[in-house]
Amino acid sequence: MTEQATPRHAYICNVCGSDHVTRDAWATWDVEAQDWILEVAFDHAHCHSCMGHARLDRVVLTSPVTFSLPQAGLSATPG
Repeated sequence: MTEQATPRHAYICNVCGSDHVTRDAWATWDVEAQDWILEVAFDHAHCHSCMGHARLDRVVLTSPVTFSLPQAGLSATPG
């Protein structure tokens, strides 16, 4: 039986289509791991290409550097 790979995703700006986007978040320092651990990601998103607030669209990666068009009605959700 052949195992299917889980689809990989990217998030892109709904205004310009760039994947150079960030979200506000809280991180906590983990003393044992000696690293920052993401606690929560908030709804506010920013696009560094068009330099403004953006809604993030989740897209399926069709190759390591290419993504498909966003599916109608789907947008990024926290988590």
